[in-house]
Amino acid sequence: MNQQLNEPSNIINTTEKYKFKESNKQKSVPEVYTPQIFVPDPIGINPNSIANVRKVLEHIEEIFGIKDNRRKWIVVTCDGVPHHYIQKMKNNFPWLILILGALHEEMNMLKAFVELNWDIDMKDFAHCQGYRTENQLRFFKKCSDHHKSWDSVCNIYRHAMASELMWPYIISDKNPSVEGYLKWTQNQTDHIYKLKYEQIFIYLQAIINFRTGVRFNRPLLRLAARRTFAPIWSARRHPIYRSIEIYDEEQMLRLKPEVCNLIQERIVTSRSKLLNQHQGHDAILEEFNRVLKSLIPPIPSQRHWEIAARNCTKFLKLRTNLFNLIGYSGNDTQEPRTRPNFTTESCRFRAQIRKIQFVNPKADNRVFQNISGEWKLSEEMKRFSEIAHEKRIGFIKAKLNKKISDVWHPIPITCEDADLQKNESSLTKSQILSIINSLIPFLGDSDRSRFRGLSSKSRNDLLNILQEIKNVLTENGR
Repeated sequence: MNQQLNEPSNIINTTEKYKFKESNKQKSVPEVYTPQIFVPDPIGINPNSIANVRKVLEHIEEIFGIKDNRRKWIVVTCDGVPHHYIQKMKNNFPWLILILGALHEEMNMLKAFVELNWDIDMKDFAHCQGYRTENQLRFFKKCSDHHKSWDSVCNIYRHAMASELMWPYIISDKNPSVEGYLKWTQNQTDHIYKLKYEQIFIYLQAIINFRTGVRFNRPLLRLAARRTFAPIWSARRHPIYRSIEIYDEEQMLRLKPEVCNLIQERIVTSRSKLLNQHQGHDAILEEFNRVLKSLIPPIPSQRHWEIAARNCTKFLKLRTNLFNLIGYSGNDTQEPRTRPNFTTESCRFRAQIRKIQFVNPKADNRVFQNISGEWKLSEEMKRFSEIAHEKRIGFIKAKLNKKISDVWHPIPITCEDADLQKNESSLTKSQILSIINSLIPFLGDSDRSRFRGLSSKSRNDLLNILQEIKNVLTENGR
């Protein structure tokens, strides 16, 4: 899939990426670079451990000609967990340039945003959307269906919250304008208003900008969005993506500029040859996986997988030719995807926000609490971005100096979280170990196997493990 990235002779200037040609209607049509995609034989290895990931990399090293010096380097795209494992043995594969899949990065950005705002107002928004039971709320919080989550959060929630954030200014100014609003927000001192303004217009907007940068293959926009969102990885407990963000920054700095530019240009691909339909290679791989699964029996053998992989592209061409012959359009990728109108749902949540004047800085008796009034928010949330940036800088320094960082405490959302964090900091090693042992039975089998041999761990490691177990239990709704 990434074979085209190992051709320095094809390096082009970013300003010359699109060549325009005249059509019969005298209109300029952008010519999008679309590489040929090959589907190799699949290997029956689940990359869920360091040993298995090593086998996969050795297989890639062999089939792409690294061992016989036909290539000096190659780009490999993967999701977060394999990326995390590969970091630990990167020195054994100097030819490897590791890239995080754009789809998985977007999915985890959205999930991290929902988790951060869950106790503030996102849970109430989920209720407003019709999610009632614990299972339904857990489904929403984990963003189990990325497409539904995107429509709910990036369309409905964002529209409602942004509208309510602008409303106090609009009714107070006879001639409202964008410049006037931005100047007005700088003078606001209400902590709830400042927090939600920051969450909506900085962090949530960064996720939307990231998708736009991917879909239109605009590397600078995509990288700017990543950098804007990066403090959230350090603010809460996202150790894998916090580490990946720093690793990727360091890796790109070590590459030659022309190689780095080429990689940033080619890590997304438009299979439809349309300018606005680029995808990360992990998304393309998911599409090919669906096609392969449609070509194999319910209980496939390795031979079935190999036959499907070797004939996949031929089958797709045959299907396209057949559809063209009979005049069947199928899923017409030439037409823009439509989305249902979300005005009604947005207005429903806006009415709830307006009723309690959640983001009205002029309201009386303002209290720094969540939208339902159930929780008071922590003092740290008043300085969320400041503390998040400090944590990110601290992690970068520890990473570059190869120092073991201290116990990693996420920024507490509520006052209860802050009090619990302070109490845990005063626990002894034996007390922490006792709490962990009491929680492990509630974990699933796959998670339980990760937490063994804890008695030899240091106190700081045990605190981190305790927090990790709590996060797993929270995600599983236990």
